[in-house]
Amino acid sequence: MSDRPVRIQLSRAKGWRMPANTVKVDRSTRWGNPFDFRSSEYGWAALSFGCRADATGRQEASVRAFRDWIDPPHGRQTVSMEHQPKMVGPGGEVALGPAVKAGAAPSREEIKSALGGKNLACWCKPGSACHADVLLEIANQ
Repeated sequence: MSDRPVRIQLSRAKGWRMPANTVKVDRSTRWGNPFDFRSSEYGWAALSFGCRADATGRQEASVRAFRDWIDPPHGRQTVSMEHQPKMVGPGGEVALGPAVKAGAAPSREEIKSALGGKNLACWCKPGSACHADVLLEIANQ
C-alpha cells in the first residue's frame, strides 16, 4: 500500500477485511455524505449543480453538494444547509423535486485531526465521484 492515504472500496465479500489505518466514511458514520441523490427524483438537484440528471451525474452532484457543505467559500463552517431547485411560474415558485437538508458540517480542523494520514473507506466504485476524495483532500492538505 502507498504511503499516501487512498480511498478504499468497502466490500461484503467473505473474508474481506478493512485494511489497517483505514477509517470507514460511509453514511452510517459522522463522515458520511448526507446528500443522497441516487433516486431519479433528484435529477433537478443534479442539474442545479451543473451535472447531468442520469445516475452518474446525480452521484457527481451529491459530491459537489458535499464539497459545498463541508468546505464552503470564505472559510466559514456550515451550520445547516438546505437546497431545493425551484422554478418561478405564474402562480409563484414551484419546487422541482424534494428538498435536501443537512445539519452542521464538521470543521476542517476536525477532519484533519480525525482523518489525516488515514485511508478512507466508502462503498463508491473506484474511479467514480465520491465524497471520500473530498475528505482525503482536506485531511491531507
